[in-house]
Amino acid sequence: MTSLSRSKRSLAVGEYDRSSVFCDWLDVTCSPADSFIETLVDWFAVQGFSVTSFGDDKALTYRLGSGTLRLDKRFNFHRASASGTCIGELRKHGLFRDYVNILGSVGHKVTRLDAAVDVGVDAPIVLSRLEKAYNQGEFRFGRKGLRTTTIFKRRESDNALTGTWYAGHRTKARVTARVYDKQNERLERGIITPPLTRYELTFSKDYGCSLWDVLMPTSLFYSHASGSLLDAPASGFDAWDSRGLVPWVSEPVDTDLTLERFSKRVAYSPDLAHICALAARFGAQGEECVMRELAKQVRSMISESEQPESIQESA
Repeated sequence: MTSLSRSKRSLAVGEYDRSSVFCDWLDVTCSPADSFIETLVDWFAVQGFSVTSFGDDKALTYRLGSGTLRLDKRFNFHRASASGTCIGELRKHGLFRDYVNILGSVGHKVTRLDAAVDVGVDAPIVLSRLEKAYNQGEFRFGRKGLRTTTIFKRRESDNALTGTWYAGHRTKARVTARVYDKQNERLERGIITPPLTRYELTFSKDYGCSLWDVLMPTSLFYSHASGSLLDAPASGFDAWDSRGLVPWVSEPVDTDLTLERFSKRVAYSPDLAHICALAARFGAQGEECVMRELAKQVRSMISESEQPESIQESA
């Protein structure tokens, strides 16, 4: 199929506003022997982010706005997994580049990258056209076909048929796609938004994406979406090729947890505030309990850290 004939299947969106391409999910892994996990933990403490859940000693989950960031320690790899909302929160505070720099400060691999574009068009128009264009149930990024599926429902606001169109959903394909009604998703959470359709491509661990693609995903996205899902803007884009990437070099990030920064971290800790609120139910006895248990925990940690390394290893 030629690029010209394929382009007829794309919805012409030149008359609609669209966002720049952005990273909407990011999983990065590294070796346990040379890991970014502890550096991230220190950096999150410097920034005042708090752990919201512990998965024994092998997983930590942070809450950034309404997004989540999970750190996993597995036997043969460590992983940092950031949701799209979490990434948006990091961007809002000007911290996303620092986060990526920490990930890239050790040997690493991008194991999942979602690149997305939002277009100010009502999703039912787009979804209907995609369903008709690929009515044989197959979509292609390259030579291998991907099964297409749709999940539709009636939108409460106007009873329009809307939802999500998928290509390669729940498969092990190296690139998959989904197009969905972002306006309706937000409306269901009580957020009023004008008509908005999200185009999203997911690139797997075998695709050779780099952290440059995380920060500058335009070429990656349109090299795959243009002509089949969403044509590139008039200004065009550079063709993406993983073999031509400039090697990644991280810039230094300040992760020094000073006593002053630690004091602020404690003062604004939501988990500590919650414990204190519970303690208040028991008056002076609750206060005594918190102080006693905190002192016990701190003394234990200090004692462990002061042990000679050889003793700690044999323990």
